[in-house]
Order: sequence, then C-alpha cells, then structure tokens
Amino acid sequence: MSGLKVGLEIHGYLNIENRAKLFCDCRLDQNAAPNTNICPVCTAQPGSKPMLPNREALRSIVAVAAMLGCSINSRLVFQRKHYSWPDLPSGYQRTISGSYSFPVGVDGSFLGIGIEDVHLEEDPARWDPETGFVDYNRSGYPLAEIVTKPGFSSAEEVRIWVKRLLTTLSYIRAINAEAGIKCDVNVSVEPDFRRVEVKNVNSISGIVAAINHEAWRQGQMVSSGSVVAQETRAWNDALQETVFMRKKEQAVDYMFIPEPDLPVIHLDEAFIKSVSGSLPEKPHEKLEKYISKLKLERGDAEVISSEILLAELFEKVAVEVSPVLAARWMRRELLRVLNYNRKELHELELKEKHIVQLLRLIESKKISDEVARRMIEKLAVKPFDVDEYIRKEGLSVVSEEEIGKACDDVISANGKAVADFAAGEEKALNFLVGQVVARTKGRADARVVREMMLKKLVN
Repeated sequence: MSGLKVGLEIHGYLNIENRAKLFCDCRLDQNAAPNTNICPVCTAQPGSKPMLPNREALRSIVAVAAMLGCSINSRLVFQRKHYSWPDLPSGYQRTISGSYSFPVGVDGSFLGIGIEDVHLEEDPARWDPETGFVDYNRSGYPLAEIVTKPGFSSAEEVRIWVKRLLTTLSYIRAINAEAGIKCDVNVSVEPDFRRVEVKNVNSISGIVAAINHEAWRQGQMVSSGSVVAQETRAWNDALQETVFMRKKEQAVDYMFIPEPDLPVIHLDEAFIKSVSGSLPEKPHEKLEKYISKLKLERGDAEVISSEILLAELFEKVAVEVSPVLAARWMRRELLRVLNYNRKELHELELKEKHIVQLLRLIESKKISDEVARRMIEKLAVKPFDVDEYIRKEGLSVVSEEEIGKACDDVISANGKAVADFAAGEEKALNFLVGQVVARTKGRADARVVREMMLKKLVN
C-alpha cells in the first residue's frame, strides 16, 4: 500500500564457540531439561554479580555489525533496562541500548536499508503465560539485536530483505539458525505515520502477515477518520491479526541507567580490525560476480551463493573446470544427494580434487551423465580417486558401435514398445532408451542413445 513505513528490530541468538551465557559460565543448550543450566547470576539471586561479558559474544556481535556496514564503537556501556515481567528475575535486562548507550555498531546499510544500530543484550527467561511456569535456562543467553531504519514500504520487500539478511549472517555463522529469530515490527501509515510496534513475531511468514494486517488495520482507521494510536501490539498467529498489549513505551519508561556491576568495555583497534578483516565476501556480492563474470544462470548463482561452504567449494572447482558446468552439477546433483541423505555439506568428507576429476570426465564426455550421478552418490559416502575407479570398473562411455548394437537388441526384444512408438506414444521411446542405458550399465549417454534410437525406428 502507498504511504507505508516499516522498520524492524530483529533478535537472534549468537553462536558462541565456548557455548557459555553472556555473564556466567552456564552452558547454552536449547534442548536441556528445564532449569538445569542455571546459577545465581542468571537467576538473579541476591548478592550475585555478573561476570565480564563473554569475549566470544563480543567478537560475534562486532562481526555482525561489520558485516552490515556499521561503524564500530570502541567504547561499550551496558545499561539496565527496567521493566516488570515474570521472565525477568532481576527486574531489568542488561543491554547495550537505551538512553546513554553506545551501540556496538551504528549507521550501517544492508541492501539499501539503513541500519540504525546493532547491539548486544541478555535474553530473559522463558515464561509460559498459560501455566505460569518459568524456565531460566534461557536467561542470560547472548542476544544480537539489529535495528533498521523505517525504510521498507511493503511486506514483500521485508520478506526478501530478511531472507537475504539471514543468508548473509550464515556466512559468518554468527546467528544460531536452529534457535530461530524474533522480530519486533514497527508499522505506520500516512498521513501521521504514528508508529505501532508488533512484538515478538517469530517467523518470516509471520512478519509478512503482521505487516499486511497492521497496514490494513491502520488504513481502515485513517479512512474512517480515527486517529491511529502509538501503541504496542502482539501478533496472534492463530487469528492472523494483531491484538492490543499496551500503550507504546518511551525510553524514559524503561528507566535506563548504566549497569553499576559492569565496567565500560573498551574494544581495542587491533581486536576490531581482526574481526572486520576476517569477514567473507557477502552473498549478494558473490551472486553478482557469478552472473556477470562467470556467466552463471541466475537460478544457479542464487543457489550456489546461498551457503558459504557450497560457494567456497564451487569457487575452487570453477578455477579448474567450466564454471557453468560446475554450478549446474553442484546445484542439481550434489544438493540432490545431500537432501536425500539428510546431510549438510560440512558433514561430508568431500574432496575438491575428486569433484574436479569427476567434472573433467563429464566435460570431456568420457563418462555418461548417469555414471556421473552414481559417482557423486558414492563420493558423498566416502572419498576416492574418481579416475582410477572409472578405469578399474570400466565405466567409460561406450562407443557408437556398441550403442548401435544395444539399440538393435532392445528393438528386437521389445516389439510392443516399438509398435506403440509407431502409433505416436512418446513414452515408448523413453522406455526403449532406458532399456539401452540399462544394458550398458549407464555407460551410454542417454542423449546419444535417443538420437540413434530415433534414426533406427524412423528408418
């Protein structure tokens, strides 16, 4: 709709190598039994004091901010954000945001949308409002928050942008994808653009639905002459609508104060440079490079650039063989095998040199596509020398003379299929070609077989 402004506050759990919470040594484990990974710090017992923030969490949040083009602040001040809620045992949340804060990153930009700031905070506990049960395992998890400027003008634009954001952050493995994201969506419509915040939307489809519903609701109010109130609402996924929660808070309502139990954190220049200097090329940059320089089809380029390990493997292989051929086989056949085995690329012992061997044999037409597919399936289980295996097993492409003899034998043995083809049934031809490929144990190229079979049947 025209006159729509949307901004996002995206929360994601940081991937931490040492698997510890932000201010204590309790382990991060999404699957742990309730209230087993807790201590006096993360349950806010009287007299408990936070440890210095997890260094790996600081490294990850700096990487996120740098990946989004932000300026990195070297002086970080944790604040106490006060509010009363059952999931917050201390009555305040420790966060690098608020009235007196210096966010980790500011004034960034990602795919044309301004990034207001990127900061770090602790997650509250998990509270079930229906039972009143509180699980403190999650209390103190290191949480990244990315705040955009209100630069979106449609829900579809948001959908595409968030998907690309998550792909980009997966390149640096900063966000725990299994834990999902939470998003607060700020929606406003003309003429007054009064901001309505929709809290805790936890899926991309939910974000899109919440924006569309809220835009419609506010539009109805404006059309009827009502004033849109600046308020906080919740997304009801079952009803597919937003519901009133409370009037919109201002920063003053949270009574931000600097955290007295934590010192100012100073990030030295060497630390910031070491993090920023280790960042990979962004997915959208790879996408454009693959299309413009390597001449890949957009569909192949989008799939290859969507996962960093796949992109890195492709780029190494594409130096040795045709990039277009490499992309086609890696996108279709390698991913087919991964999906079938329900595995991720990092779980395979796949060697770059063996993929190159296989693709060179395909490129020089020394093996058929069918044999090549079988080789990829075998390589996914255990690495081996492809050239030696093909030679040892006699899997090189058969000669035209052998294909011709196999065609004659199949025609003689399948009179009904020959008659069906003569009657105009295309499936009969496919059957006959398949029989020839089977007789040659996949060594005959199906395209060559098809051409030869057609000549014999038509003549």
